[in-house]
Amino acid sequence: MTTSHTAPAGGTTSTRALVVSSAALFTDMLVHGLAVPVLPLLPAVVEAGPAATGVLFSSHAVAMIIATLFAGRIVDRYGPRTPLLIGLVGLAAATLLFATGGPYWLLLVARLAQGIAGGMSWVAALSLIAATTPMQRRGQSMGIALSTITLGVLIGPPIAGFLVEHLGTAAPFLFAAAVALADGVLRIILVKDSPRVTDDTAGPLAVLKVPGSLSIVLAVAVGAAVLSGIEPVLPVHLGASALTVGLLFGLAALASIIANPIVGRYVAVAPPRILVGIGVGAVAAALVVTGFATELWQTSIGMVLLGASSALLLAPATTLISEQGYRSTPPTLGGSFALYNLAYALGLASGPLLTGLSVGQWGFTAAMTITAAVLALLGGASLLRLPTATRS
Repeated sequence: MTTSHTAPAGGTTSTRALVVSSAALFTDMLVHGLAVPVLPLLPAVVEAGPAATGVLFSSHAVAMIIATLFAGRIVDRYGPRTPLLIGLVGLAAATLLFATGGPYWLLLVARLAQGIAGGMSWVAALSLIAATTPMQRRGQSMGIALSTITLGVLIGPPIAGFLVEHLGTAAPFLFAAAVALADGVLRIILVKDSPRVTDDTAGPLAVLKVPGSLSIVLAVAVGAAVLSGIEPVLPVHLGASALTVGLLFGLAALASIIANPIVGRYVAVAPPRILVGIGVGAVAAALVVTGFATELWQTSIGMVLLGASSALLLAPATTLISEQGYRSTPPTLGGSFALYNLAYALGLASGPLLTGLSVGQWGFTAAMTITAAVLALLGGASLLRLPTATRS
């Protein structure tokens, strides 16, 4: 017996669910990316020091992980529409607090509010897709939605750099508020009801128990950590304008956008261990090149490697995690992509902490070298039991 996902008249269809979910994930991470060229250069953050800057950046992901636990219960009880709207309110509050420019504690509150909003939105978005999309199309829809996460992280900085250069430091956050408003309109108009998941009730723990899942979690965490780890320390190290910093991250975005379809083409035919292994090497190379760079063009090479590494790590992981969901007992796609989100958030939290503390103790070059070694070690460990087959 199969469960129908045909929405009632006026209800939330699978297409609407995909649009709303993709927009929610993209908006959350776009706001995250918009903060990259701005927050580390604000006087309140500079005065707090590199370690405090790392805490500020990682607090978003820590709050997201905590909120995810509560969001699951809210979705189970009320359906996805309520946490989607809670996430909208939290995101709007965060963007307005960011626009104040400080003091540090207020910026920390804004990051925590953004993380809570993200946790609510991520869980609700995947649940909405699971509740409205047939199982045979669910993995593809969730993969599309998740692809917007990295896109938001990478294109946010160049947009923020341009806005700061021409309109001031508050402009990126006012722009983020406008994007959040548009996203909120989509959530209110397109999500007509609050459908429940009836055929996909297993959680991420069930998928984590499948042999090989821990290796995928490590690969995803490394891919997220290398992106987030460089965000709080590179702007201060370069001493460049927000526009220059934004353009550097724009290079990473362009490299990732170009690399993603290329890597995606080989995911089904090449052993994932090879793709992820190359990605781990690119992570280490990106950090070392950036750490030892003395010219802007050298830093640019590091950022291109950074963008390519995210594609090499995350594209295979997205495919592999869905396969693990089919192998779990009971089979689940919602649980597999929830595990992906938790792994990504873990990387977002650990990267800034590692680099922020290291820069404060040993300086930028040593910090990049240490971070490269740690992430290469974790990435190498992910290769040991990485699944070798993908679902066609």
